[in-house]
Amino acid sequence: MTSHEVSSIKSAFAAPTNLRVWDLPVRAMHWLLVIGIGVCWWTGVHNELEYHLYSGYAILWIVLMRLYWGLVGSSTARFVNFVRGPKAILDYASTLHRRDTPYSQGHNALGAISIIVMLGLTLAAVILGLFAVDVDGLYSGPLSSYVTFKKGRHLAHLHYFWFTILLWVIALHLAAVIFYFIYKRQNLIGSMVHGKRPVDAGDIGYAAEAEMEGAPLWRFVIGAVVATAIVYAVSISFYF
Repeated sequence: MTSHEVSSIKSAFAAPTNLRVWDLPVRAMHWLLVIGIGVCWWTGVHNELEYHLYSGYAILWIVLMRLYWGLVGSSTARFVNFVRGPKAILDYASTLHRRDTPYSQGHNALGAISIIVMLGLTLAAVILGLFAVDVDGLYSGPLSSYVTFKKGRHLAHLHYFWFTILLWVIALHLAAVIFYFIYKRQNLIGSMVHGKRPVDAGDIGYAAEAEMEGAPLWRFVIGAVVATAIVYAVSISFYF
């Protein structure tokens, strides 16, 4: 038996290693957005419009940061590394029935669509809410002064409509996560909590190539300052 064969056997029985998939900013923004949307839904349903407004500001900040981090953040966070064309999407969709499909480095081709759609719907719902006019005018959006009452009421209805669509897309996203966990044995939620996923020792070479490349903290700080300034300007209706 050659030394290469011995090495291969040892690798097959070695304990799996962990591959870094998501950095802390991506994970934090993901779960903060989950909480923020939940708070927005609850406050909207129970007519707690003051807190609904505050949660909307928080969501706006998170979405702006996620869009920014999708341009300059870690390798798995960048849109250029996971947004694919129609062919790649169809090729990946054709493998959904298989249980042995490998993990993607970050978001897979279909997951990328889900992320883009949810971010787009969230941003659209927030922007519409900024211009929305409440029935009694007590808790209208901070930019409602830029539109007429009739237009503001129309935007309020659109805000509710697109938020409802967002909830359905989130439900579809959760169904996909459950499908991957039960059928494909891929724990996507766990990876979004601790930022890692197991890799068999025999795939160490792949792991070295697929390892997430982080981004420096100063980039996040710059984005956070700019996003905070934008949200603050919106909250005071751009009246400086």
